[in-house]
Amino acid sequence: MTSSSRIGGDNERLPTAASSYPTFGTLQYGSGYWEGSVDLEPFGGSFPVIVRATRDGPSNAQISAMTRVILDAVSIRKLASKEMVDLHAEGEISPSGLGSDVDGIWQHLRPCQVEVTDESYYDDGRIAVLIIFESTQQVDFAPAIETADGSFVEVLSGT
Repeated sequence: MTSSSRIGGDNERLPTAASSYPTFGTLQYGSGYWEGSVDLEPFGGSFPVIVRATRDGPSNAQISAMTRVILDAVSIRKLASKEMVDLHAEGEISPSGLGSDVDGIWQHLRPCQVEVTDESYYDDGRIAVLIIFESTQQVDFAPAIETADGSFVEVLSGT
């Protein structure tokens, strides 16, 4: 955190409206969460990000999980491609002309949001980073990729 203001004793500090954090850059504090944006070029560019954290800012575990997602985005995309195609097929909203090119599914998804959970999301304290998309095939369909501590877990239905 690079920006803070003193509010009490020598050790008591709270972030100002916007603070900068490793991996996340500038984030704005809300009530129990931080907002900003992250770049995930393999998934289409910049996503709004919500980090579930206290006024103290993202934890080291949250920063580490998001860093790993950014560094491994290409492999996460490859691992998620077939599941994303299968999810569209199950919902009977497969894009026409997709054929056997599972990587082509990403042309039909737009960046929507990234959510970084706190340590309470999983029972074992891992951090979930959820990469959420809007489908061009159906307005109310928003599938997501779930990662745990930056490792691919599964594709989630967004209906």
